[in-house]
Amino acid sequence: MTADSSPAPLPMEKPLLILEELISLFLPYAEPLQEKRRGNGNLHLHENNSLAVALVTEGEVNVYHRSDMMLLATARAPFILGFQGSLFQYKLFKFEPAKGSKISLLPREKALKLAIKHHVFPHVLTYQTYLSDYQANRNNLLINRTSLHIVCGLLEELGTLPPEERLSIGVSNYILARSNLARSGIMRIIATLREEGFITVENGKLIQLVKPLPENIPAKYHKSHGS
Repeated sequence: MTADSSPAPLPMEKPLLILEELISLFLPYAEPLQEKRRGNGNLHLHENNSLAVALVTEGEVNVYHRSDMMLLATARAPFILGFQGSLFQYKLFKFEPAKGSKISLLPREKALKLAIKHHVFPHVLTYQTYLSDYQANRNNLLINRTSLHIVCGLLEELGTLPPEERLSIGVSNYILARSNLARSGIMRIIATLREEGFITVENGKLIQLVKPLPENIPAKYHKSHGS
């Protein structure tokens, strides 16, 4: 019996056309969220026993784990938050919009009725599959992984951003915000990857992923990082 050598499937890409169609359907029924209504800067999807769906049409919303304030995801427009209506997630996560972001809210019940009326539930399920894939991919990256694997995974994630956005982000800060790794360990791994020609970094910014990042841990990492 031979092992299956086929490559592992990649997580689903963000379904932009589906998101745009859903937002176009819901937006006329939504109320723009004013900056002054954000209170302490958080986006609340459950208030006064009411559940809301948030339409992110410009900017982004950072999603943090409340217990340690690890940055779990950045929901960049176009994006929809709150379809799950999960009170558990609203207690577990903190939603923080970036300054200048444009967000509109509508009751979740209204959004569901619109989805039924206009027969777009297949789109909703496709979008939920994307969110599930993203969360599973993030868990796969962080759980029971070495420091090297986590750094390489987040470097690959950073490398997918548009150049104009990527070049405004510090590599070490990007990884530090999204992991429980120590800054010193992150810097040592980045330095080694740079020296060995895997990445190009200038002024702390990721310029290029030159070649596939290492899957195995060279001996030098064991001594430096205890992996």
